[in-house]
Amino acid sequence: MTVLLQGGGEFSPGCRAMDQRLLQLVDGPVVVTSLASEPGRQYGLATGHGVSHLRACGAVDVVGAPDVREDSASALRALKQARLVVLPGGSPSRLLTSLRTSPVGDLIADLVADGGAVLGASAGAMVLGAWTVLPDRRGSKGALGLERGLGLVPGVSVVPHWSGGSSRADWLRALATVPEPVRVLGLPEESGVLFTAGTTEALGQSPTHLVGEDRDVPVGTSLD
Repeated sequence: MTVLLQGGGEFSPGCRAMDQRLLQLVDGPVVVTSLASEPGRQYGLATGHGVSHLRACGAVDVVGAPDVREDSASALRALKQARLVVLPGGSPSRLLTSLRTSPVGDLIADLVADGGAVLGASAGAMVLGAWTVLPDRRGSKGALGLERGLGLVPGVSVVPHWSGGSSRADWLRALATVPEPVRVLGLPEESGVLFTAGTTEALGQSPTHLVGEDRDVPVGTSLD
C-alpha cells in the first residue's frame, strides 16, 4: 500500500517536498481527478492546478482525467493508465458519491492493491480512511453526517485543516460515535502522513496530531 494523506493546502509550495517524495515511489503515469469539485469549470481549474503543480515537482507523465460524471469512457481510459491517482480537496460527500456511483472507487482500490499509489488531500484524504465526516450533511439535531470511507487506509479517519481540537469539536463528536476503534489523524495544511510498505511517516510543514492519544508526531517520524 502506498497512500499519502494530506491535510489541505494541496498544490502549494509547502507541499512540494512531500509530493516529490511520493513521486519517487511511483513507476508510471500520474492522473489527477478533482471529483470533490463541482462539474464544469471548477473541476477543470482544480485538475489543471494539480497537473501544473506536479509537473513543477518533477512528474513527467502527468495528466488530468476528464470528469467521470460527464465523460465516463474517457475518464476511465485515463485512470486505468495511472500508477498514481491524485484526489484534491473539496466536498467529501460529493467525492464519496462520485467514487461509489462510478467505477473510479473500485479502480483506485485495485490500483493500490497492485502496488500503485494514491494521494488524497483534505476531502481526498478523508474518503480514503475507514470513516469520513460529511460536514454538508447534518442530522435532524444538527449532528454532522458520518459515513464509511473507502477503507484503503484501514482503522484511520482524517480531520483535515487541523489547528486544534476546539476548531473541530463537532467533527470529533461525530467520529466518537463510529462503531469500531479508529485512529483519528489531525492533519494540518501542507502536512500529511505517508503509508507505504507497512510503515508510516509524518511529512510536510507541521506535525500530525493523534487525537485519541493527544500527541503530536514530528515531521520525519513514524506514527508508531
